[in-house]
Amino acid sequence: MATRSTFFSAPWPARWRVLAVLVLYAAYLPLSGYTVSQFRFDAAEYWEFSLKFTQNGGFSLLAFDAPMRGYLGPLLVLPARLLCHFTGWSMLTGAQVLGAGWAAVLFGVALPQLWAQATGRALSGGRWLVLLSLSFVFWRDYFNFTLSDMPALALLLLSLAALARRGWGWAAVAGLLLAAAINIRPIYLASVPGVLWLLWKNTQPASGFSIWRSGAALAVGLALVWLPQFLINMRHFQQPTPLVLAGQPGTAPLYLKQLTWGTAFQRYESSLILEIPRSLVYADSVGQRALAAEPGHRFGSYGQYAKFALHQPISTSGRYLRHLFNGLDIRFPTPYPRQLQPPGQAALRLLNYALLGLGILLAIVAGLRNRRLAWSSMAVGSLIALLLPCLLVLPTLMESRFLLPLHLLVLTMVAGTWQPGAWWRELAPVRRVALVAVAAGWLWGCWHVSEATAGQLRPPSEAPQD
Repeated sequence: MATRSTFFSAPWPARWRVLAVLVLYAAYLPLSGYTVSQFRFDAAEYWEFSLKFTQNGGFSLLAFDAPMRGYLGPLLVLPARLLCHFTGWSMLTGAQVLGAGWAAVLFGVALPQLWAQATGRALSGGRWLVLLSLSFVFWRDYFNFTLSDMPALALLLLSLAALARRGWGWAAVAGLLLAAAINIRPIYLASVPGVLWLLWKNTQPASGFSIWRSGAALAVGLALVWLPQFLINMRHFQQPTPLVLAGQPGTAPLYLKQLTWGTAFQRYESSLILEIPRSLVYADSVGQRALAAEPGHRFGSYGQYAKFALHQPISTSGRYLRHLFNGLDIRFPTPYPRQLQPPGQAALRLLNYALLGLGILLAIVAGLRNRRLAWSSMAVGSLIALLLPCLLVLPTLMESRFLLPLHLLVLTMVAGTWQPGAWWRELAPVRRVALVAVAAGWLWGCWHVSEATAGQLRPPSEAPQD
């Protein structure tokens, strides 16, 4: 009994966690029910983009010529493509092998490591298993596909974890990982302030020379990953930038288009549902009426959008709050739902609402009871790096994967800190009744808001167009 208790109460070595994740996803993904014909949309695009490196015969990074994507995402897909070439496996199987690997990196290494460094205590084996189970419930089918969300977040988390270690070598590693995350998901450029905070705080107290040396090492790491992208942009698009262009040359940037779409629509899902072959799009009738007054029914510049938002502060704030809820309202554990109301969806949603409410409560309690833990420099820097990208996507056409960092943060907070027995024993009977009433009201409110959004479902013909 003592051995069993220690097994769950003590932190597990990283190799155990990695092995557990690999076993879980290796067992699940082949049975998840997806077929090769359902390997579509962004996933298929990344798979095909991996061919660009060899389109001129030999292999060359500079042969990559897609302005909307960074070179690194497709490059990381190439091993799976080679595996399929030599084994004869389908691209779905190759993607599942790659997905299991990224799941092991994200849940077996990156997330528990950053939690340990930010809080000063590692997740016990039992608590880590709770985190793994919750993440599996909500995000399991994303690992069937070669999408950018999970790899980019895993690399960002590893970058933040590297910054917790002293020395210019770790700063260089952090730069490499951060540049990789930004190249795969350009929205993580918003994480840079948090990274700089950590770089500064984690070199204190130190001489100015040490700080500058770590900063230079971080810059070198960034440059090594971004140099190929700079050369690609110069060679194919005559643009002197190391960042992904995220738009076709001569057209509006993707983010500016997203501001228009996010005003007219409040939620989006790619769809494999037969009667809705392309998209699940949910309208924002208030936003559409406001957008109708704008020239061309769109935003032609960021200044125009800023003026629009400032002239309607209440409406804009309400829209952002709806987007925040819709991004956290996980209705499908997959990027490509095959049914509008799959079995178990109601239970999934209620569990999610309960965890969101619990996460908010735990964050408040942590801040009030233990300020030193809650506001350590590592915790603050990590929160800045993870939450700023989430803040930046709030005006856009919301998809659940856009708020992946925030949702996983909530799950980790619950798994890492909640003690239901202790909490319940500390509450007086009257407070227990009040807590149950508040919880019921929270669940009802979340369900009501979610159903109101679902009532705005529109046919694919009304979906935003490029």
